[in-house]
Amino acid sequence: MNAPGPTLLASIADIPRFRRSELDGFRRGWKQYGDLYRLKIGKRDLWVCSNPDLMHEVLVANRKWWKRIERMPDGTPFGLSLVLGDSSLTTEGKEWQWRRRLINPMFHRERVDGMAPAMMQSGVQMLERLDVAAKDGEPIDLLIEMKRVTQDIISRTMFSSDVGGDADRIGTAVDDAIQYTSRRSRAYVNVPLNWPTPAARRFARANGVIDELIYRDIAERRKGAGADLQDLLGLLLNSVDEETGRRLSDEQIRNEVATVYGAGHETTANALTWAWHELMQHPAALARLQDEVADVGFDDSQLDIDRLPYSRAVFDETLRFRPPVPVNGRFAPVPTQLAGHEVEPGAVALLIVNNVHRHPDFWDNPDEFDPTRFLEPSDRHRFAWLPFGAGPHLCVGNHFATVEGTLLLALMASQFTFEPTVRLPRNPALAVTMKPKGGLPVRVRRR
Repeated sequence: MNAPGPTLLASIADIPRFRRSELDGFRRGWKQYGDLYRLKIGKRDLWVCSNPDLMHEVLVANRKWWKRIERMPDGTPFGLSLVLGDSSLTTEGKEWQWRRRLINPMFHRERVDGMAPAMMQSGVQMLERLDVAAKDGEPIDLLIEMKRVTQDIISRTMFSSDVGGDADRIGTAVDDAIQYTSRRSRAYVNVPLNWPTPAARRFARANGVIDELIYRDIAERRKGAGADLQDLLGLLLNSVDEETGRRLSDEQIRNEVATVYGAGHETTANALTWAWHELMQHPAALARLQDEVADVGFDDSQLDIDRLPYSRAVFDETLRFRPPVPVNGRFAPVPTQLAGHEVEPGAVALLIVNNVHRHPDFWDNPDEFDPTRFLEPSDRHRFAWLPFGAGPHLCVGNHFATVEGTLLLALMASQFTFEPTVRLPRNPALAVTMKPKGGLPVRVRRR
């Protein structure tokens, strides 16, 4: 049985238009060829998946045959492993299992709920910055402000005050390095890593900043500074795997810290930016959000996510409508099958989360932004909504991101509104994560 898909000539002819908007390209292919189709260009053998059943098959049922795309066939690093090394986000099998066992306690639900006051402290400082912007009347880039507050939250909750003063430096460095690896992984042709191109030099500088700051803090902790701190860095330094007796090396700790910064702030920052992007275009949804926050009533130190069902629904709907990671992938190192089709070794399953989140068989009015769809229990397909992935590799920080995003969204709505200074909607810019192209320039208005 042959999978549907475009001819080689049609695929090549579509490359310029596809590169202008990859998400639109995947959507066109989905509408023309269905939930599963095959693209074969040169050595690239791509199976494009846009159905929850396919998500389940690749990420859960047959996960042992579909591996993360972080190594080339010869073992050299590829994709995120170029900057994150071997970490809980890039490893597989037993190596991943013991990394995940060490990190899991930091993200237990009770522990994350206890971080809400620290999140609120960062949120209050964000409100102070927004108040200054409202008084000045000058536009700000809301994406930059969302990155600033989420970087601060990661520093407070995961690393105490150790890297707080350098949050902007390390956050920017991780962003720059990941952008480089994303462009490289999507390019049809790449020059060798050691060629001194301008992009490669910027990447090397970014990696240098990451190494400098993280290894400095590891060394200070090794010497006893902050030895009593119960944060992620302390957990990584002191943990011993109960099953193997292994400890993490300094390099492995560096990789986990970089992973938390990379995955822990940008995805939430993008989601919050997209939430306001949609709220500015949906005044009824914004009014309901403001009414909920006013009805709840809170001071700047206390805000319970359970009392904010609509705020949570806005955040969840944003994750559906603008998924932070809209395309995921796995590769087949050995022959396997996908939906009954024979798959050759080296093939890649592209999981188009953006299409799954807008699949009309699983969502009513899928192209409409409607937070109310998340207010009531639903019997929709378990894999129709997967902003945090699925299966054993489900994002360990999913509850952290939900608490953080809901609290910050409600806090902002309680005091401010925003007016776009550019035409909406903004086109998405896709790297590993999806953000508004050119940011989101706005004027801040006090309510």
